[in-house]
Amino acid sequence: MTHRDSVETDSLDSFIQAGRPLLWVQTGEEDRLQERLAHWSSVWKTPLWTWDCDHGLGCVGQAIADSQSLGSALRYLQENAEIRLVWLKDAVLFSSPEVARQLRDLYYAWRHTGKVLVLSGQGNQGIAGLQHEMVAWRMPRPDEKSLRDWIHNWAAAQGDWVKQLNLDLMVGTLKGLTRMEADHALHRLAHEAQSGPVNLRILQEEKRRLIENMGTLQYIAEVPKLDHLGGLENLKDWLLKRRELLMTQDPHLKDIAPKGIMLMGVSGCGKSLCIKAISSAWNLPLYRLEMSKIFSGAQGSPEHVFVESCKAMEELAPAVLWIDEIEMGLAATGSTAVDPVLSRIFAFFLTWMQEKPMGLFVAATANRIDLLPAEMIRKGRFDQVFFVDLPSLKEREDIFRIHLSMRGFDPSRFDVEIFADSAQGWNGAEIEQCVVAAVTQARMENRDLELKDLYLARKQIVPISTTMEEQVRHIRNWAYERAVRASAGQD
Repeated sequence: MTHRDSVETDSLDSFIQAGRPLLWVQTGEEDRLQERLAHWSSVWKTPLWTWDCDHGLGCVGQAIADSQSLGSALRYLQENAEIRLVWLKDAVLFSSPEVARQLRDLYYAWRHTGKVLVLSGQGNQGIAGLQHEMVAWRMPRPDEKSLRDWIHNWAAAQGDWVKQLNLDLMVGTLKGLTRMEADHALHRLAHEAQSGPVNLRILQEEKRRLIENMGTLQYIAEVPKLDHLGGLENLKDWLLKRRELLMTQDPHLKDIAPKGIMLMGVSGCGKSLCIKAISSAWNLPLYRLEMSKIFSGAQGSPEHVFVESCKAMEELAPAVLWIDEIEMGLAATGSTAVDPVLSRIFAFFLTWMQEKPMGLFVAATANRIDLLPAEMIRKGRFDQVFFVDLPSLKEREDIFRIHLSMRGFDPSRFDVEIFADSAQGWNGAEIEQCVVAAVTQARMENRDLELKDLYLARKQIVPISTTMEEQVRHIRNWAYERAVRASAGQD
């Protein structure tokens, strides 16, 4: 489910109202947690006691001497019946069997009394051995409404320069960041505004940097327009007809809201470009899941890191999640049978694909979809499997025109139709490289692009359909009756 800020706050409040004596809160945003605990301190008209290893135990106007150790602080809490609300910061870093025993004793002493002790930190687990006594809760990133209110309050405190900003666009750009991260981005924006024109691209750059600090997700800010794709009429039609369904908030339409698509096909035919264009066509942010970083172990257990990445994407929704070459990183044939970690990741992904929130669209690519288990591509997870084939004659003409136009040349000056006809069997990447090589040659000789440059570049390219003929034939034969063609035409 989608963890909206209001819903999650109600969940935390419900635990406190229910009198659960031990709560573990996973968060790095202590300021937001303090706001919620300060609220209950006000409601109960009781001081909020806090502990950290530097200052020890205390509340407003009172500090307990010699309480820097967690053990001494817990002993004090056990001996003082008047204390009702306590917050221990980073307590998990100082846990031990003795601390676990003290917390268990405190649980039984405070049970049914309405007293609450909250432990917080950035780890994914609380105190070992207290799974039954302690409620674990993960604080989500701010949802769109709370982020919008916070940005409007920030804007109200700024000068006249902020009037030129599109606050709705800012909310969309910063969604998915923690409030602390959003504050850093806005601080940089305000600083830049003092020395020149305001450019919201600064927020995009900050978001890209902050998202990439997570280690497994990459924010793709620059995406091409849908009309920059040559051909692919069937895919384009499918996308344009389903945009409104993706963005609906009607829970009755959840079953028909688009969940995702799988793009398979010959390497170099534009699968990655198609996914970027989905982001543009639907006006949604695009994030790429780096499977190689998940399995590298640099961020921790691959299983935990993958789950956390998926949870992070829930909080970034509405968005497009791009998983590239899914067959190589998630479910290669036979690997789940011998690798229990990969098997658990695979099982989680299948369930998550069915239960993830509306507005989060997964777009996966595969060069060898025949390596994927049937469970991965069955209906109910991915809405459709599209096969991106080698471009047809008409599509090759379009691709030549697009790449010439993108580089400032009038396609009508060149024999695009003749080139397209002679490039049968070429993929989109090879057509692009032909144009790039021709333009490069002209630039090196400090002259305008000429027809001879294209002819010369064409002679230097051997298409993959020739060098990997058997593999390309196998992919095309497999997809012929198992996938929907992304293009309407065919040579």
